[in-house]
Amino acid sequence: MLIPLALFLFTLSMYLTTACATFNINDSGETIAVCDLLALGHSPGYPLHALLGRLFCLLPLGQPMLRVTFCSMMTGAASVVLLYAISKMALKNIYGTGENPPAVGVPPTINPWILEVPSLFGALSFAFSYQHWFQSGGAKGGIYTLNTFLTLCVVWILFKMREKGWFIKSVFLIPFFYGLGLANHWPHQIASLPAYLWLFLAGQKKVPMTEILRSVPRPFELIQKLRSVFSGIGTANLLRAATFAMLPLSVYLYLPIRAIQNPVLNWWNPQTAAHFWETITRESYNGIGARRGWATLAQNLTRFWLQAHHQYGSYFTYFIFAFSIWGLLRALRNKEWTNALGILILGGGIFVSVILFNNPVTGLEWTLDNFFSIVFLMFAFGAALGMAETFRWIFKKIQKPSAFITTGIFGFLLAIAPLVMNHGKDDQGQYVCAYDEGINMLKTVPPSSVILCGGDVDLLPLWYLQFVEGLRADVVPVSLPIIIYDWYKDSLFSHWPFLKIPTLTVEPPEDIVRMLVGMHGPEVPFYYTNCSTPQWLGKDNASIPDGMLWRMAKTKGLDFPVTASRLNELWGTYRIRQLDPGPKGYWDEFSDYIRVYVYDYAQEFMGLYAYQNQMPEIALWSFQNSLKDSPPANRAGIYQLEGEIYLQLGNESDAVKSYQESLNYNP
Repeated sequence: MLIPLALFLFTLSMYLTTACATFNINDSGETIAVCDLLALGHSPGYPLHALLGRLFCLLPLGQPMLRVTFCSMMTGAASVVLLYAISKMALKNIYGTGENPPAVGVPPTINPWILEVPSLFGALSFAFSYQHWFQSGGAKGGIYTLNTFLTLCVVWILFKMREKGWFIKSVFLIPFFYGLGLANHWPHQIASLPAYLWLFLAGQKKVPMTEILRSVPRPFELIQKLRSVFSGIGTANLLRAATFAMLPLSVYLYLPIRAIQNPVLNWWNPQTAAHFWETITRESYNGIGARRGWATLAQNLTRFWLQAHHQYGSYFTYFIFAFSIWGLLRALRNKEWTNALGILILGGGIFVSVILFNNPVTGLEWTLDNFFSIVFLMFAFGAALGMAETFRWIFKKIQKPSAFITTGIFGFLLAIAPLVMNHGKDDQGQYVCAYDEGINMLKTVPPSSVILCGGDVDLLPLWYLQFVEGLRADVVPVSLPIIIYDWYKDSLFSHWPFLKIPTLTVEPPEDIVRMLVGMHGPEVPFYYTNCSTPQWLGKDNASIPDGMLWRMAKTKGLDFPVTASRLNELWGTYRIRQLDPGPKGYWDEFSDYIRVYVYDYAQEFMGLYAYQNQMPEIALWSFQNSLKDSPPANRAGIYQLEGEIYLQLGNESDAVKSYQESLNYNP
């Protein structure tokens, strides 16, 4: 037990030192709020993770955002230990040091190093693969690390099933853990089912797997073989197994029971049978994605390769891929080929399901990343087999103690290569920009304001800060993409009762916003953000830039002077930290988005507004600040406007410099 314990503690310590400092913008704000408040998240609700996360929220460990992230770390590290145990069992069976020795009465001759070092190598390669490490360091990632953990629990039991006294126990445990997986993220477990069935049929001893495969072309014979398999279990045990599967599924009852209490986050309000079913089956997402076709497949494959080609570190990833393919091919030629093929079916099934059945719109391709962890787990398992086969060959050629020491050191160095190479990319200890964005939005607005949000990037930080930390509960965050749904409006208007609008037969967001502003504008300041702002919002509502937000002109509180000193004072209160690009990792996509769309565009648009309204000093201040983080494609136009402002102010030399800079970006 010392090696698994050391592996767990080492992996957990690395996750602790690189975990997200606050929360990522990829639904983590919502995930933390759901766990801390025992609320309801978006479909399919993730009831198991919500309850588990709530238990972690009871720990005396920092803020709720750290406690929920700690849940991700624990399940992530536990998954690594399970992969180590599974790899070791597979190697025992392959090399005859486990339950199936190569010949009766012949003692095993394989050195223990051929089991321990390759198993640790595979486990650590997966532990510090980019995606699993990233998920283990963030709150939302806990949903997927829990998926991985439960999947590996099922696989471990399926491997263990061959051992004496484990078959009937496995018949009960496999459905139980599979039910837990369904209660967390059922699409993932449905895609994993073919691998589970394969490993089960390969692991039972009633009918050899070769006989089952030979009967596949003859359906009646196949049915007879399968009946023989399950007849050995017994009717009573099958009924008990079904009960063990249904017990964890009862966790889904949390959704309607909690919905009745009207929590502040009550996605889809699954009180009724129809809403309950739509929540679980994700019907609320129908029609949201891109149209399926060859373009979608190409987009998904491109996204997979974007992160796959350096998943275990630059260039070292290709070594892992090659090692894995060789190890799996060698295992498929062994008498224990069924287990290796089962892991291939597991990883391949997930890969095919994600590529074929996901269709994110352009800009949301990153949502696919979370589902590829099992694919990279498959490669890590194969790499363990490849290293074991290499060791076997070396030990056969060189039967000296020095060979064991050398290979052990070599294996350890290879095992920590992903840790060294991915540390900079996966270190989220500096990620604070989503948290700061929420703080800055709340600093911008006066009491009892409404902030119209374009999506998750601006909405979820507010949800966390207001609902979990209790900051500025007077401010109303309104999500434009879901304001058309009654379940959201009911929750919104019950939490802030001063907001009331009549019910319409047809309610596009434009009409709802128009009614809100018309009814409450004289008493309530209305703001909106630059994040995914729909065109109609700015087009239909005269607005004035106010810090990083826009204030609608027909609403309360426009009696302040728009001056450079006021802008300096307001921007001086903002917390703008850690926006410089670090070693490129996927979480930087969010910080890049916030840097450009939240801060840069706010100042750029402020400059354009001031320029159009004959306020050259304010325009110059805004353009100079926006140039700090402006994308290169925008800089030509900004420098040109800056030159014209300098001419208005009589500063011809600086105007020439600005025009020259404009030409540099637009030759």
